[in-house]
Amino acid sequence: MIRALALICVRNEAVHIERCIRHFIESGCDVCLIDNDSADGTLDLARQFLGHGLLDIHRLPWTGTFSLTKQLEAKRAIIAASQYDWVVHADADEWLVSPIEGQTLAEALSTADSEGFNVVNFHECVFVPTPGADHYHIDYVETMRDYYFFQPFYPRLNRAWRRDAVLDNLSKGGHIVSGGSINLSPHDLILRHYIVLSQAQANAKYLNRIFSAEDLESGWHGNRRNINAMNLQLKTQPAMRRLAQPLNHSHFDLSHPVRAHFWEWPAPQCTDPDVTSE
Repeated sequence: MIRALALICVRNEAVHIERCIRHFIESGCDVCLIDNDSADGTLDLARQFLGHGLLDIHRLPWTGTFSLTKQLEAKRAIIAASQYDWVVHADADEWLVSPIEGQTLAEALSTADSEGFNVVNFHECVFVPTPGADHYHIDYVETMRDYYFFQPFYPRLNRAWRRDAVLDNLSKGGHIVSGGSINLSPHDLILRHYIVLSQAQANAKYLNRIFSAEDLESGWHGNRRNINAMNLQLKTQPAMRRLAQPLNHSHFDLSHPVRAHFWEWPAPQCTDPDVTSE
């Protein structure tokens, strides 16, 4: 079995942090947390896992802007100093899983490793509340079951790779790795993305977000830079599906990929899911 390290950078993720760390530990991964000066109790909740799968908590000072560049640079430094076989790049509102029932994330990465692959791609299933619903509570995994399969291009999310392959995800904004010889596994895993839990959280998360100059210079956050109070309103879409069993990872419907996030769908309902996005 390979040894895998999951790296998570957070800022005010109290609603997600316990679920996120617990699921990585249960999946056979150790965890390293980078805190971007959270002020909502995230750190207190995370500290209970120290010595039980959470290796360390690093501080990344908050400078007033959302800087994916600084986050990825912090992760790169930790990866360079680590001795793990595989590394996993993740966010607190995500759950990275295998679509094979009973297989842990570490087991899936071990299979890819044994077959000679050094990069694993993930299919992104984005969970969103239906209009008027509020899932902002710690049991959101069980109550929020509506999702869409977001895939504007393929492959899109190289979230796990062999550490000694000398790969890096900084130049592609955390999406695609580059820099070495890539041997991509043909077996995609699943990334469950709980992007927002309620309309109020969507507004708080995106309406006042300021992106760093270095991120903007790299051309990142294209669709998020166009978010406003009107297009951020929750809405439905014909390609949305409902997960009947919330804890089952093998029942995702990947037959109708959507190429735009919900804030880019025409209101009140999208009739053409084939809208280009990043």
